[in-house]
Amino acid sequence: MREAIGATWIMGIVIVFIALFSGYLAFSVNYSKAFKVKDGIVDRIQKHNGPNQAAIDDIADLMDEVGYNSTGKCSGFFNDNSLSFIGVTRNFVTPSPSDDDKFNYCIQKVEAINPEGQLSAAYYSVYVFFSLSIPVVNEMSLFNVSGETINIYFPEEGDNWFR
Repeated sequence: MREAIGATWIMGIVIVFIALFSGYLAFSVNYSKAFKVKDGIVDRIQKHNGPNQAAIDDIADLMDEVGYNSTGKCSGFFNDNSLSFIGVTRNFVTPSPSDDDKFNYCIQKVEAINPEGQLSAAYYSVYVFFSLSIPVVNEMSLFNVSGETINIYFPEEGDNWFR
């Protein structure tokens, strides 16, 4: 009888270890995918001299290539109302989204003002979401990865995206 109880405890420990290892592996895979998408978004914004429609289309191709489909809310990141931001779902851009909308990624524009006020420059903060894709705790397991572009002088943006 004692051996049966001991085997049950060992089996429980093995199951817990496997569950923890699987969770860590799932987290690592999703984090690396989100990080790859974030780096790709930053590169494409810089390549196209700002978040214009060509950059958004190029980013949508990247997301299809990587298989990225996580969504999240932009409202939790932007606490400065003077800065403008957009939410993007594939090729669809939503300027100044509401608190309840979910997007694949969010872009915030930050004006870079030089002392003389002669050059127009901005950099962009990018927020990408990822989760563990567990059905029961999916909402509680939402994480994000963020990054910034370099200063882009005379940026080319979409029509009235940033206000």
